[in-house]
Amino acid sequence: MHVVATAGHVDHGKSTLVRALTGMEPDRFAEEKRRGMTIDLGYAWTAIGDATNATTLAFVDVPGHERFIASMLAGLGPAPAVMFVVAADEGWRRQSAEHLAAVDALGLTAGLLVVTRSDLTDPGPATAEAREHLAASSLGAVDAVAVSGTTGAGLDDLRRALVRLTATLPPPRTDGRVRLWVDRSFTIRGAGTVVTGTLGAGTLAVGDALRLGGRDVTVRGLQSLGAD
Repeated sequence: MHVVATAGHVDHGKSTLVRALTGMEPDRFAEEKRRGMTIDLGYAWTAIGDATNATTLAFVDVPGHERFIASMLAGLGPAPAVMFVVAADEGWRRQSAEHLAAVDALGLTAGLLVVTRSDLTDPGPATAEAREHLAASSLGAVDAVAVSGTTGAGLDDLRRALVRLTATLPPPRTDGRVRLWVDRSFTIRGAGTVVTGTLGAGTLAVGDALRLGGRDVTVRGLQSLGAD
């Protein structure tokens, strides 16, 4: 499984794109649906390809608004690759630059530019402008795909580009020290503390003893992509 985080200006179609690719709803809260704006991290996944040669992709959908920059960083930090989203009808905007600064500071080198709303206007100018900005960051030269989350145009090209992108990533480290990037923590009655995040290195099993800060914790249950 490969993890890809989204990045880009608010309301440029990041969640719409993840929804179109996976068939899952990354926005979990009624407030997000009412406002049409992501305010917390969202999660969705899909398998691309046939049953004998499928690539499993898990997406961390980050909020684009400047008020939620901390949540954006929590989702982007552990991801090995980024899907940078720019709308064809609006082009490069303020949060585009802020998100790219975060990508650059984190040193991410694997990425893909996706220009959305290609059904509304010629995506060429927005693509050229965005590629120029990305080329000056740690991402360097990236592939670009123009899509429409509304009509579905370009989604097959995007799936193929994502497979090519993840093929360049190093295999996950399953040995050595466990590094679990925790992006959410909450309590469920009868289950205790639940954390969600991205396993960056190592292997986890039920019953394992871990160090969290200065205390010991025990793994009571594990789920990946919604399955035990």
